Amino acid sequence: MNKKYLLICVLPFLLPACQSLPQHHTVQHTMHNTQKNTANLHQTLSDYTWSYQAQKNLPDIRINFDKDQTFSISTGCNQQGGSWQLSGQAITTSVLRSTMMMCSPQLMLQEKQSADLFGQSQLNVQVNFDEKEIPQLQITDKNGKTYQFQGHIKPEAQYKSEAEIIFLDIAPTTKPCSGNPNTSCLQVKEIKYNDQGIQTYIDQDWKTLPESIQGYQHDPKVKKTIRVKRFHNKDNAPQFIYIYDMTVQQEMIHP
Repeated sequence: MNKKYLLICVLPFLLPACQSLPQHHTVQHTMHNTQKNTANLHQTLSDYTWSYQAQKNLPDIRINFDKDQTFSISTGCNQQGGSWQLSGQAITTSVLRSTMMMCSPQLMLQEKQSADLFGQSQLNVQVNFDEKEIPQLQITDKNGKTYQFQGHIKPEAQYKSEAEIIFLDIAPTTKPCSGNPNTSCLQVKEIKYNDQGIQTYIDQDWKTLPESIQGYQHDPKVKKTIRVKRFHNKDNAPQFIYIYDMTVQQEMIHP
């Protein structure tokens, strides 16, 4: 029996505020370069994905501040998002939008904690760099609680180019890679949608994808449709670099 789960991406659902995230009052590493002007701070915020471990044994909360003044949050369950404005070292955020999936109670609690921090808030932010030049984002809420996020450079900043957004249907089974039969490769079909989100095209046949998809974890019990960022690799092989963005639809495969 096949069971499908459709993950709706852009429904404007408002999440209620709930408990506070665990807070950190101290920074473990020696920091320097703590003062940046607004232009540089805006650039740094948008060049990195910022992650915070709110609860052990749960996925990190990950937030992306985009240059178009929107932001998105991955909580391990639903996707949240809104708009943001930076003035000096203060960020003002809008009411959050969210997808509407049911998840485990622990993940549902974590996303409500995220909404409490980032939904319609005024936050003080400061970016510091440790001795390894890894950026740390300190966020202080209106009650003076601080949260320490670690930066991971976005591929757009790393490769200095904008990604092509594509959608791939992923088969549950893999096949040996051409040229390297000891390695397994994903089988994919490319899907295209119009501006209204209606599917307009899908490949007829499965194709073996020679490159891996960074950040994607394959499960042979699940058939998925995922959104992927594809970059042209200008310097070296392979020709393309694929980076997992989000799951759009998944179907559990039962024997």
